[in-house]
Amino acid sequence: MGALSKPLKALLISLFLLLVAYLIAWNSPYKPMLPGYHLFLFTPQKYTQTLRQIDQNKAKLLGAEPEKIKPVFISALTQKVFPFWYGTTWGFYGCSTTPGKGTIACGYFVTTTLKQIGLNLNRERLAQCASEQMIRSLVQKKYIWHFNNLSLEAFINGLKFKGPGLYIVGLDNHTGFIYVQSPNKIRFIHSSGRFPFCVLNENAAESIVLKKSTYKVVGKISDDPLLLDKWVNDTPIH
Repeated sequence: MGALSKPLKALLISLFLLLVAYLIAWNSPYKPMLPGYHLFLFTPQKYTQTLRQIDQNKAKLLGAEPEKIKPVFISALTQKVFPFWYGTTWGFYGCSTTPGKGTIACGYFVTTTLKQIGLNLNRERLAQCASEQMIRSLVQKKYIWHFNNLSLEAFINGLKFKGPGLYIVGLDNHTGFIYVQSPNKIRFIHSSGRFPFCVLNENAAESIVLKKSTYKVVGKISDDPLLLDKWVNDTPIH
């Protein structure tokens, strides 16, 4: 077999470099933005099946104590639903209901995921109101705290003090979820209007969005027994 022509060599080298770059990205935080993420791993069909399983798990919790409901509620969002949404493009007016398709605004990301795990709420109304108003519609006052005009470090320390769980956070012009898994593992899950302009899961202690916001209010949705009861019993949230 003769030697490869220069154009063919150049093409093969280019394809090889593209493959290497793709593999590097696949093993990086940018993996959800690659085409294969929603095309093969987290497809709309699998999402439908996941939501059906969440509904079945929720039905088994009727009459259960909040302590038993809490871990199932947290897992439904953080382990089952959020991964499907990672990489979905942010849009100021985005209101997609399908992960990986269309665009999703920050408020709509919060209300859509809550609604899709089974909370009986008005997705559009809550997504379009001020973040604190949305939080107050979901969580009782005693589970809501303000951390205004504090450094990011002080805010993170405040979350550590409030303890592990899942929170909704309202910022100057943004909203999302904060998941405190442990004092050293606090994640900020949101549809970001900053690079990379998509739904992402980032280290809260390194988040530019959190750092730049002077206004911070959080509602601990995983610890409010009334919210958990409404979730299990499909009670409307007004």
